[in-house]
Amino acid sequence: MTSFRPFRKKRSYTLPVLIILLALGLTYFSGPVLQGARVGLQAVIYPFQYTADAVWRFTVGLPGGILALRQQAAEIVKLKEQLAGQAARLTILEELKLENARLRGDLSFRSRGYAERLLAAAVVARSGSPWPGLIEIDRGASHGVKVNMPVVAQTGLVGRVSEVAPFSAKVLLVSDPLSAVSAVVQRSRVLGVIAGYSPELLEMKYLGTGSDVRAGDAIVTSAISSLFPAGLPVGTVTSAAKADVDLFYQVKVRPAVNFSALEEVFVVL
Repeated sequence: MTSFRPFRKKRSYTLPVLIILLALGLTYFSGPVLQGARVGLQAVIYPFQYTADAVWRFTVGLPGGILALRQQAAEIVKLKEQLAGQAARLTILEELKLENARLRGDLSFRSRGYAERLLAAAVVARSGSPWPGLIEIDRGASHGVKVNMPVVAQTGLVGRVSEVAPFSAKVLLVSDPLSAVSAVVQRSRVLGVIAGYSPELLEMKYLGTGSDVRAGDAIVTSAISSLFPAGLPVGTVTSAAKADVDLFYQVKVRPAVNFSALEEVFVVL
């Protein structure tokens, strides 16, 4: 019995060999005809060369590109952290600058010739109501603070001590409706009583029909006051009006102290 082997087509390497020999011949032999053929062959082969070179460059450069992107991302994160740190430092420096200005003002205030001894204190708390009539300071009985002692700031009268603990005290502000300060119109020497009218406005009461008061007048503490030294700035008159049926003027006063921005005060011992 005859056995048949399956037909297997033999591979032919003739064409590739001819192409290689042709390329070598065109490379090493010169001449007008060969030069033109060489140019044509290069034009045919160039797209394949370019593609192969691009694939090679991409394959070789891909890991390096990924590494470079990671390095750039890390540098960006580091720069953002440094920028945030610089912003925080600038904020701290600005706060220190403002604190330095306040302390310079405090020193200037203490050297204005007050005969009384001034005890510096920091504001540590405020009343939680929309109308802050009380503040708490970090000085108390152990520092010599007593009830009804006057409390002042650089710009004028703050209030009086209303409650004392060993290491802290509460201060009733001039702006509180329960506060009452004997005061005088600095220009005309007209007497009255200052009390709180609103969170940012005071009222001067009991100025009679013949009182000489007008907008812009400075109001200071009176010499007849039993609690406060005379001449402390209280505020400035913003309006003074009286209807025909009224017995007293309605006088509104802008306080000399910005109570919402108080950070440091002085207790007059």
